[in-house]
Amino acid sequence: MQIGRPGQSQRFAFTPLTIALSGVMIAVVFVATRFIQVPIPSGYIHLGDIAIYTGAFLFGPIVGGISGALGPMLADLTSGYGQYAPATLVLHGLQGLLAGWIGWRAGIWRMILAVTIGGLLIVVGYFLYEVAVLRIGLATATANVPFNIWQVVSGAVGGVALTILFRESYAALLARLQPQRFRREA
Repeated sequence: MQIGRPGQSQRFAFTPLTIALSGVMIAVVFVATRFIQVPIPSGYIHLGDIAIYTGAFLFGPIVGGISGALGPMLADLTSGYGQYAPATLVLHGLQGLLAGWIGWRAGIWRMILAVTIGGLLIVVGYFLYEVAVLRIGLATATANVPFNIWQVVSGAVGGVALTILFRESYAALLARLQPQRFRREA
């Protein structure tokens, strides 16, 4: 069952599998964001970006966008940083959506392009949100920039590495799990 227009790209189709994977990845991103936190001057940095990129690259833009939006936002709300929840919902949601759109089923160079665009979105987006919406001051927002850069770089390296590892591992695992007599002949 697909929800959407006939002939719609698989990339943006809502199937039961996509919905189930989104739920699982929301939980994975939430745990990586909520329970692995390093405090910074006006918030925290986390390793949730690794899970966002991995989910987006393995399962596509819908899973990446939904889990990127909801996982970290729920972590903000349960960590006492509710003031960041609106920005997190939008910024990390776009990060996962764009990463999946650019890097899903793609090679290393497209994944690097995806994490570069996603990283710029996060660093610039949070800086502007802190200055224009939260009004925490230019000095504090500027002090957060190196920490946000560390977060997106570690997320990029970890996400791309895990994606490559999972792609190679699952390809070998699936070949071993499917007995010869059950394989379909092309």
